[in-house]
Amino acid sequence: MELRWKASMSATCLHAANCAAEGLEISDPQLANALQPAIDQLHQELVACGLPFETTLPLLGSLAAEYENNRQLVEVTVTKLRGAGSICDDTIARLAGSIADLEVALLRERPNLADELAVRGRPLRELWEARGPGLLREVARLVGDESFLVSSAEIVLVAPLAGGHGRASRSGNRVTFEAVLVDPYPELPETIRLGWLLAQLGCHLPRFGEAVSGNRLPQVASLATLPLVLAAAETVELAMLSPDSIEQALKCWQLPQEVRDCLHTWWQAYFTGNSRWAVALASLDAMLAS
Repeated sequence: MELRWKASMSATCLHAANCAAEGLEISDPQLANALQPAIDQLHQELVACGLPFETTLPLLGSLAAEYENNRQLVEVTVTKLRGAGSICDDTIARLAGSIADLEVALLRERPNLADELAVRGRPLRELWEARGPGLLREVARLVGDESFLVSSAEIVLVAPLAGGHGRASRSGNRVTFEAVLVDPYPELPETIRLGWLLAQLGCHLPRFGEAVSGNRLPQVASLATLPLVLAAAETVELAMLSPDSIEQALKCWQLPQEVRDCLHTWWQAYFTGNSRWAVALASLDAMLAS
């Protein structure tokens, strides 16, 4: 997998808005208070123009590192969601202005953020290059199909607002990754968390995820790849797969912990059987629904 690394202040801003929408607390109370008015205003603008923030904010956050001009960012996002010309210029201008206000609020609190992200990115990349490629090779082996790994992906580094969080986006094969300086959970090194996010991109390929409803696929992918990447991590001596490690990963990566036993049972059935990954994803979706 060819990886492109990029640090982004704009993506950090929209990552903050996404964290708020997901109910995740920003670990720095002063920063959280400074950003909240601008986040609230952005939410209000999205609601006013009929754009649901549960789908719009993740797409804005995914594309933010690609477009420096906020107006262009909003236009591309709206076009992807609703088609060109679906929202008037005044509304686009207000949305772009709300994003700009959020950027101003962040830079007021963290004026050196761009330099900080550059410093944070170097050790993460070095750690990834030591074990990450081997981790992904084992992921592909366990899935039984090398095409599960997308040929290239972009890693967008953002400030560690939530203490180690991230999300995968099929738009542009891109992952947003909080750049922490040290492993917040030594038993789950950041290389594993990054591998987990990159593995989710493969689940969105049609041949693997087409049997799962589109609105459920992100959740199913995030859960299915958790035991997958922990099993792969055993090969590169980064972690062990067990019910306890599944529970720990669910907690650390801010996923519902009540699915631990379901995930462990599902993985054992997949690992000892001969189901294709696409069939296994659909089976997990059914288990979660029930």
